[in-house]
Amino acid sequence: MTVHKFAELNSAPAAQLFAGYCVAQGLDVSAVVVRSDLAELYAAAEQLGRIEQEFAQFLQQPGHPRYQAAAWQLSQPVAVNSGPAFPQFNPRLLWRQAPLTLLLLLLCLLVYGWQQLDWRSSSGWLQLIDPTELWRWFTPMLLHFSLTHLVFNLAWWFYLGSRFEQRLGAALLLNLTLSVALISNAAQYFMVSPHFGGLSGVVYGLFGYFWIAGRLNPAQGLQISPGLIGFMLLWLVLGFFDVLWVSMANWAHLGGLVAGMAWAWLLRNRPAR
Repeated sequence: MTVHKFAELNSAPAAQLFAGYCVAQGLDVSAVVVRSDLAELYAAAEQLGRIEQEFAQFLQQPGHPRYQAAAWQLSQPVAVNSGPAFPQFNPRLLWRQAPLTLLLLLLCLLVYGWQQLDWRSSSGWLQLIDPTELWRWFTPMLLHFSLTHLVFNLAWWFYLGSRFEQRLGAALLLNLTLSVALISNAAQYFMVSPHFGGLSGVVYGLFGYFWIAGRLNPAQGLQISPGLIGFMLLWLVLGFFDVLWVSMANWAHLGGLVAGMAWAWLLRNRPAR
């Protein structure tokens, strides 16, 4: 029987809990603890498809009673935090697993500082005011017009981007980010004006990816909860009706959402690493 390593978890107890559950279900899964914050999961190649589906469900609900019940059945009670296994805020671990997510986050922070020091220069260089200068089709995603705007977008970027990068890699996240930024910025530019900015078009692209990938390829482990789906869609609709207290780049949001959904369809058969 061939055995393959199919995942890593940043929690040894969580990995042992999942392996115990699988054994109780008749699945050949083993957890190899490297250290307390890193464990590797191995599975029989013949059962890998079902095991990856079980793993995707575990990532969404690691605190579900069925996992503890299986551990007790095997006389191996294990405590596990009910929060998601990815991402865990460990700066050193995140720098290895999600460097692109952190780099773009830091770049947005630096640009925001530049905006506070010299608004005219920063907006003049980064807004899409001259479409013949090709970098401008991407750079509006770095601009944020208030601290609330910045924090809201970076929180979503960190939450979605780090999970995507850990599961599918930095190269794919870079391709998705640049293509979604181009499409969302173009949508806002042609439908409204060049005077906009923010990472929210890319955030909506990642949201669209998670929404569709969670249905087409749950083994990627990139699902998003129904509550967050409802919130993001409601925020999008309210923006178009202009009933919120903030001005939003609604066409960038819609363009990003559609582009992210398209990416999820294109990668519907791609396995997670």
